[in-house]
Amino acid sequence: MDDRERQLEAEGAARTRVAIYAIVAGVLYLAGEFLYGLLISAKTPTIGVVQGLVPALRGQQAAAVDPRTIEEQFLAHHTAQAIVIWVVIAVGLWAMRWPLLYLREAEMARGGRPSNLTGVLASYASPVLGVAVLALAVSIQIGAHHYLDHTARDSAAVNAATGGPVRLGIAIVAELAQLGLAIVFVLVSLRAMRVGLLTRLIGSLGIIAGVLFVISIVPIPLVQFIWLLAVGLMFLQPGGQQLPPAWAAGEAIPWVNQAADRRAQGRSGWGGRRPMVPAPAPSLPVATSAAAAAKKRKRRRR
Repeated sequence: MDDRERQLEAEGAARTRVAIYAIVAGVLYLAGEFLYGLLISAKTPTIGVVQGLVPALRGQQAAAVDPRTIEEQFLAHHTAQAIVIWVVIAVGLWAMRWPLLYLREAEMARGGRPSNLTGVLASYASPVLGVAVLALAVSIQIGAHHYLDHTARDSAAVNAATGGPVRLGIAIVAELAQLGLAIVFVLVSLRAMRVGLLTRLIGSLGIIAGVLFVISIVPIPLVQFIWLLAVGLMFLQPGGQQLPPAWAAGEAIPWVNQAADRRAQGRSGWGGRRPMVPAPAPSLPVATSAAAAAKKRKRRRR
């Protein structure tokens, strides 16, 4: 058994497990973000401009009770909900590691250009982000409870409860990890599409999903969910769907090199379609022998 056969055997043995990880990651990440927006973000009290200006309008340098107190009270009263939701999000982020790493290793086995950055980000970006967002959530809850356990309610007490070097460091790690996850989504999708492991549709969707980690347009990670679900279903091959040819060949088969095959016999599988076959031109009616003889007699009489 040569190296290519061993690679194909290893990919086949892990494919179902990776598909489950991809689907679970998409479902948990979407569900967690949706629940957080519905149960926490949408109900968190907001501080309006008028509330912030009240102390100044009264001639006070600062309010005895900072307006942000109501936010800290809300967070303290919803600790259990917030932590459970962030655990769901963190598990979803952690599970993204396996489909990203699986695609990266499969792409490298098919002659992909070496990229240490892609390998490092595929291995660590999503787990680090999952740990960081969970740690940040715990830090926020600890700060809220610490603030309410003391009698001081001025702005200095709120700043002390909501800031600090530890929370700042966790927030920086989370931001960097999120940027790394966005980059690896783009790189893995692009590189896997180039060697034929992903169709143009799924590859392009993965690139868009990566961009949306940084530039949030949709309030929930719907595109990331669709990409992870599509990758998982592609690996499970429901209904007899075929994987892109590069998976079975064990070598790169770029989509640009498959144009002739698609034109000749159509394309099956994920993101494919069969070419339109032109209808035959209608044949003109053939004149009967009697009609042809009548035309000849008319020409003779003239």
